[in-house]
Amino acid sequence: MTIKSVLTSALLAGSMLLTPAAAEGLRVALPTFPSKFAPNFWGNDGAPMLYQVYETLVTRDPFARPLTFQPGLATSWKQVAPTVWEMTLRPNVKMHDGTTMDAEDVKFSLDPIFSGKDPEYTSAWGTFHYNFDHVEVVDPLTVRIHTKREEPLFESLMSLSTASITSKEHYAAQGYDQALLHPVGTGPYRVVQLTAGERAVMERFDDYWDQKAPFDKLDFRLVPEVASRITGLVNGEFDLIANIPPDQAPALKRDGIRTLGVTWPMFHVWVVNQVAKPANDTRVRQAMRLCTDNKALVDGLWGGLAHVPRAHQFEEYGEPFYMADIDYSGRDVAKAKRLLAEAGYKGEPITAQFTQNYYLYGNLAAQVIQQQWQECGLNLKLQQVEQIDYQKSNIVAWSNPMYYPDPMGAMDVHWSSTSNYAKRGTWVPSHPEWAKTFEAARFGTDVKTRKDAYRKLLELEQQEAGWILLYEPHEIYAMRDSISFDIPIAYRPYVLPLRAGQVKINQAKIGQ
Repeated sequence: MTIKSVLTSALLAGSMLLTPAAAEGLRVALPTFPSKFAPNFWGNDGAPMLYQVYETLVTRDPFARPLTFQPGLATSWKQVAPTVWEMTLRPNVKMHDGTTMDAEDVKFSLDPIFSGKDPEYTSAWGTFHYNFDHVEVVDPLTVRIHTKREEPLFESLMSLSTASITSKEHYAAQGYDQALLHPVGTGPYRVVQLTAGERAVMERFDDYWDQKAPFDKLDFRLVPEVASRITGLVNGEFDLIANIPPDQAPALKRDGIRTLGVTWPMFHVWVVNQVAKPANDTRVRQAMRLCTDNKALVDGLWGGLAHVPRAHQFEEYGEPFYMADIDYSGRDVAKAKRLLAEAGYKGEPITAQFTQNYYLYGNLAAQVIQQQWQECGLNLKLQQVEQIDYQKSNIVAWSNPMYYPDPMGAMDVHWSSTSNYAKRGTWVPSHPEWAKTFEAARFGTDVKTRKDAYRKLLELEQQEAGWILLYEPHEIYAMRDSISFDIPIAYRPYVLPLRAGQVKINQAKIGQ
């Protein structure tokens, strides 16, 4: 039975109980769920929920362009030396365990990520915070953040969810494992019930230091199947559902339901293992790209609503870093065949692993690409697995979001020398200019240096071909028409804006 037929059957059965969401509570159905609930676990699946619970010293205006930083748990900050930033903490901030935030909480929260030694924190360290050194406590409301070298992206990195502040006392009393089951932050909602990987229930935190949360309660639930999320909304079981395919939008256009579509600044990407045969040959990797018809994927799967990648960059960077003149897109089967012949490729199997449900249309995209590659003579084998084996597979299905509006907000996080793939030994750029070019793009202290280096990096990356960009996905939220919100443009994809001033509740529609 198709999704559309399931929805139609529910409506014909008279089960459409369109009770609009009220300020008392919001029930949210999500397709994936984090296995652990803490700032150092920063995947797509945690983004909708972590934003409600945790906060950082520096924040961003969610809807401002250009990027605008704002005081968060720190009221001010200044650079007092090339590698030292002094931050004044907000006084009288209550945490969810009843304690008051101070400099010791900041040091406790950030030092494990800055050190990169604890396995629980090494992913956040290598992805974002590898240039940070330690937190110095000056007094209860003053800290100094030390970096290893001058940090041109200090505010951007300090406003990431991985730099959120939690309670030192809570972890000391509970122990690490138990503390993960009872998350404590400073945000407008506090977690009151958590079933790992399945459900998180939050309540408004009455002692919140800023504007009070608009909902008394948030109830997030794991619902992997698209059909179940749609029928749950129709039947009144949920108030808000996420990750709906574009082809289901017409079925949801009815009284009592509104939809909101967004093309994310995020690539669905296939990461190529550069050391496993036969993809250890640069020419084979380049042929994979040239055989992939991105436009066919966008038109066939997404109805033309997703974006075809022209290069590893996003329009959301704006001036001066987005370079509209660069276009590396386009399929070239003849060139791909020539490269494969030069490489001596004889049809050896190329394995691609992916997990079910994590990426919308991920399974279908893999099947389409398999057919596309056959035309070039590439022998692609698809493996749906519970757990990715990064060493044995040639290709892994992944995503590369923009975590902050800067070229390094997407490039650095997955493709630096400390990234997860570099640490696994599968991302091994060999071009002699790669390292110094990346260095200039990441740490250049003036705009021209960074922009020129980034342009060169995009050129070199075409030769490395360490990943295959598929598209920027277009996904739909559906919700009761008593609620509405805009998509934050300054935060990473999947952040749900459910704080005061970010979501609108139409009281006139409640109960109708």
